Amino acid sequence: MKQKTWDAILTANKRRKCGMRHTCLILLHVYISICLISHGGLTQSEQDIKDFSLNALLNIKISTAAKYAQKVSEAPASVTIITSEDIERYGYRTLDEILMSVRGFYTRNDRNYVYVGLRGFSRLTDYDNRILVLLDGHTLNEDIYGAPSFGTDLGIDPNIIERVEIVRGPGSALYGTGAMFAIINIITKKGNIIDGLNLRAETGSYGRLQGSVAFGKKFNNGIEILLSGLWGDIKGQDLYFKEHDDPSTSNGWAKNLDWDKYYCGLAKITFADFTLQGLITSREKGIPTGAWEMAFNAPGAKSLDERRFIELKYENKISVDKHIMLRGYFDHYDYRGTYPYEDINWFDANDGNWLGGELQFYWDIRSDNRLTVGTEYQDHIRADYRNWDEDTTYFDNNFPFNILSLYLQDEYQLMENLSLTFSIRHDKYSTVGSSTTPRGAIVYNPLKSGTIKLLYGEAFRAPNIYEVHYEDPDEAKGNPALKPEKIKTLEVVWEQRLSNTLFGIVALYNYEITNLIDQTIDPSDSLSQFQNLSKVKAKGLELELNARLKRGVQGYVNYIFQNAEDANLKKKLTNSPSHIMKIGLTYPLMKYFYASAELLYETERITVYGTKTDPYFLTNVYLSTKLLFNHLKFSLLVRNLFDVNYSLPGGFEHKQHAIPQNGQNFTVALKYRF
Repeated sequence: MKQKTWDAILTANKRRKCGMRHTCLILLHVYISICLISHGGLTQSEQDIKDFSLNALLNIKISTAAKYAQKVSEAPASVTIITSEDIERYGYRTLDEILMSVRGFYTRNDRNYVYVGLRGFSRLTDYDNRILVLLDGHTLNEDIYGAPSFGTDLGIDPNIIERVEIVRGPGSALYGTGAMFAIINIITKKGNIIDGLNLRAETGSYGRLQGSVAFGKKFNNGIEILLSGLWGDIKGQDLYFKEHDDPSTSNGWAKNLDWDKYYCGLAKITFADFTLQGLITSREKGIPTGAWEMAFNAPGAKSLDERRFIELKYENKISVDKHIMLRGYFDHYDYRGTYPYEDINWFDANDGNWLGGELQFYWDIRSDNRLTVGTEYQDHIRADYRNWDEDTTYFDNNFPFNILSLYLQDEYQLMENLSLTFSIRHDKYSTVGSSTTPRGAIVYNPLKSGTIKLLYGEAFRAPNIYEVHYEDPDEAKGNPALKPEKIKTLEVVWEQRLSNTLFGIVALYNYEITNLIDQTIDPSDSLSQFQNLSKVKAKGLELELNARLKRGVQGYVNYIFQNAEDANLKKKLTNSPSHIMKIGLTYPLMKYFYASAELLYETERITVYGTKTDPYFLTNVYLSTKLLFNHLKFSLLVRNLFDVNYSLPGGFEHKQHAIPQNGQNFTVALKYRF
């Protein structure tokens, strides 16, 4: 498993201080000044990266919201697109860095995994199993905890990403379990877009070394291929934790334990109506925090995650008004954890193997009515969890299960500027019962330049293997009676084109989660058990402004207010900042360079111990050459430019109330294109 069951709450301490809050107004003023200067006009020569105009951006078709291609303005959801141009201009290296720029999302790093929150919800001592992450439509969440990956454990080379489609709100009506808050679909490039061989090498702070290679080509016989490989090795940093500041525990210093080793390989082959795609990714990470009461600063504390899949997909427009998609896949997930204690080493492991298939058919019954029907089946032939020490095996069992799903969606164009969409899906589990989830949307265009969306959706998360089955004679017991978590969301979105270069979004939402699964102590036997205990209510406001100005000048600003609380306790949720503001600007700098800057401000979060982290303000800058001599590109990325000292909440498994995040760090990269 990725976590042990601990019932005792550890001792509280004072939170760390952040010293940069007074720079906020100054940097905002600088940003606005730059925008005004840039808008006045900058000369720019031919670039190697695409300059998406606002027209081009708004006309990009996405497939995640409705499982077929449509414009963002037509989608029955609040959608954000991060393009390959955005990734190139801001120097994003991982999915969590991409999401840090997106409205409503926030992250934290507990020095083992990166976690992502959205709309005020991100459970501590839990995994992000209420967000669904896809790769070209294939689900990447594993089947033991239902968790996705966002950091180096995902491992996908950002240089092969064509775009990231982010669909907010419940998505279980089309995708099933886990799609409670968002669906994030990573769309890879086609081979003909890369059209050659790209090599990239980078180095930087904390002993960072990373290399990647990507090859893409479309041949005369119609075969198109994409091959990608990435490898990384980060030595990490020595970290000080005041909670462990004692001579017996190296005075609070964890040395040589923050390392990170990872690799990823991806292949995609397309011919006619067929696409064969495969992924293998692996990451081994040192654990420096002394989590789960491990011996502090003991070598050997580590986790290993591996994820693989292969999928064959067939898509065909069988007539003018009919389209069919058929896919089959096999997936594998593997986890190994090593936990050194004073007198003994403790281990745990997960193994998951599953295969499945999906058939989808949509039919334009009339010019104003599209009907989509589909079915999906998954057979989880191995879902194994075990833990042991050097003397004893405490738990070792396999819990296979299967899921049969049916879904239907109808999109009806009531008038030229008004459409209605209704979706519903039924998922039948062989183990934890069934769930039926609907979704409805009204999309209205009062003007050609504006769209109003009224959205209602429900979603669920089925109890995972660990929650239902984990047992320990001295510590925990399973609960086969667990019910799925449910969420109901109501949302209003206004998307408005303000000019040829400006686009704004206002969104209001309200949601309620019931049957939230929490761990508690059964008073009858003093054993911990997962039960459906909690209820969450939340509401929020999201504002966003995007600018695509002339001569390559681009920028964004977004602000969110969110209030999420435990409805039973009438208390604000932990790890839930009330206010987040993000600003980004990219612009040409002289003839051969472009520069980008991103600013992030966030208010305090409550820890699991009831203390609060400090608000913080971060600045990231990126400088890159354009493609020199048609082959070569240099870049420099500096994150946390002003070396802000800030910490974010850990879970109950940590003695620390908050975990220190990275200070100022840089990455230098060289890219060569053949």
